[in-house]
Amino acid sequence: MSDILWYESRLYFDPDQAGEDLGFLHPDDLYKQHQWVWRCFVDSELTQADFMFRVDMALPVPTVFIRSKRQLKEAIKSWKIVTQTQPEQLKDAGLVQFSLRANPTVDITPKGEKTRRHDVLMHAKKQAQRANSNVNEAVDIAAKAWLDKKLQKGGLELLTQCIEFSNYKQHKVVKKDGARPIQLSTLDYFGVAKITDVQKLEQALFNGIGRSKAFGCGMMLIKPL
Repeated sequence: MSDILWYESRLYFDPDQAGEDLGFLHPDDLYKQHQWVWRCFVDSELTQADFMFRVDMALPVPTVFIRSKRQLKEAIKSWKIVTQTQPEQLKDAGLVQFSLRANPTVDITPKGEKTRRHDVLMHAKKQAQRANSNVNEAVDIAAKAWLDKKLQKGGLELLTQCIEFSNYKQHKVVKKDGARPIQLSTLDYFGVAKITDVQKLEQALFNGIGRSKAFGCGMMLIKPL
């Protein structure tokens, strides 16, 4: 295990507690979710976020997952908090079940033009349409290939027969009134992978995977099998 230290917190919505209702979490506004999570920490002079998070409203109990360098406040109205330090002991060649909400993107540089960032799924769809080939198959391959590449860098070997992805969404994030919205997409991955490098995996858990970590993406959850 490395010397990296972080806190893993799960906040479970508890309607029996007095306090804010779920509307304060802004289920469809990724920027306001980010602001809400920021307020879960004790005030500090930090100007940059040092946490990742994921909001999952589809679970039996609405849950917010937070991975951070700092501890949360001791109490947050309407939420039950469970926090632990570090994930479970990880071993090379061990299997883990993973869950990841990601923003899959790819940078494309056409000849003589500037590099542009594309949504992996939409890019694959357009390419397949131009080639008059199977769109669903192309999107499926692109989504898996993106994840496979990221997991390899993160010390995991994807078991391709054990992967699912769903809940594709496109978002417009507006930080300030009148500002140009940030467009991004999210996709939820679930699957099983084999650990090939524990240290790389710890780095991937600590630093996140892919882009848009400020908007609830990139925090991979794992469970040793």
